[in-house]
Parts: sequence; C-alpha cells; structure tokens
Amino acid sequence: MFRCHWSHAALLLVLMFFFTCGGLAQNVTADQPALEGIWRVSLGQKAVTMVLHQFEGQLFGSASSSEESWNGVVMGSANSSSLELTITLLREGGLAEIKLIGSCTDEEMRGTFYRADHIGNAESGEFEAILINPDTSGYTPVKEAQPEIGTESSITSDNTSSSSGTQATGGQSRYTDVHSLAHLVPPAAGVIPPGINMGGAGGMGMMG
Repeated sequence: MFRCHWSHAALLLVLMFFFTCGGLAQNVTADQPALEGIWRVSLGQKAVTMVLHQFEGQLFGSASSSEESWNGVVMGSANSSSLELTITLLREGGLAEIKLIGSCTDEEMRGTFYRADHIGNAESGEFEAILINPDTSGYTPVKEAQPEIGTESSITSDNTSSSSGTQATGGQSRYTDVHSLAHLVPPAAGVIPPGINMGGAGGMGMMG
C-alpha cells in the first residue's frame, strides 16, 4: 500500500509540473500580441495597406499605397503592448521612410508616425491601424506608375523622321546633277571643238 501511495504522489508531482510549465508558456504567449495579418493604416489623410508576418517579437512584411502608387518593405518589432515599425519605399527617384511608434493589441494599433524622404520633405502625426484580415495570403501589392517612355520615344521618332524628310527634300537644292551643267564646262586642253580651224603659222581662224 505504501508503494501505491508513493506512485500516486509521483504521478501527482509530474502532473503539477506539466500544468505549471504549460501555464508559463501560455503567459509568455499571452504577453506577446499576435499581429500577423493584413492591416489598414491611417496616416492623417492618407491610407496604407500593410501585411505583417511575425516571428516571436520580430515583424516583417510589405506595405502599399493605392493613392500614391508605391510599394514598400516593412521591418520592426513588438514587445508586450509596444510597437515600432519602419516602412521603406522608393519615391520620386529616392528612398523615403515612414516610422510607426505606438501601442498595439491583437486587432488595433495607434501612436505617432514620422515620414521623411531623400529631398528633405518631412511630416509627423497620429496614426491608427486596424486588422482587416488575419490571412496574409489576401495581400496584393499595387501597380506602380511607370514613366511614360513611349511618349519620349514617339517624339524622338518624329524628330528623326522630320530630319530625314528635310534631308531628302533638301537633297534637290543642295546637290545638283552634274550632267545638267555639261554645257558650262570648257573643252579640255587638246580637244578642238567642231567648226574651229587652227589655220597656219600658229594662226587661228574660223572655217568657211
């Protein structure tokens, strides 16, 4: 009977240890907000769509603006209820950054944003974000505006065609067919044109 009580006590200790460890793990998970998903971020009058992937306290993903036609990269971290994210993007031929600093829960973020670009433009304000979809596969980047290369090529092509046309038209005025000027060329030395008599004694006369 003593052995039986000892076995029960040992089993009870193992169960207590298991549940205690499980409780600690749950506390760690509960302290870390679950931020993975697609977010809608309001930066004053502008809106940004952001997809976040999470590995423990590290956050990474992408962001886009349909209003300004750009896509960017997101990197940051979250600890307990605090949050810090940086969005890096290309804007007007150079880099720009948007930094988000604030608090967060599983479905909401709020705080202050700071935005600056490579030519010295800067602004700050309050931001708010809400989780719109926990499934990250639903995120789609925007189609960025491309420079209108076709217009420039068309202008170059038109100029080339115009220049070629000018040269072709001007060819008639700048260059003259030498055959049309044959009557103006004097006879070569040693060639006596018809109708001219050299005469005698070095004289020169016309044939009768």
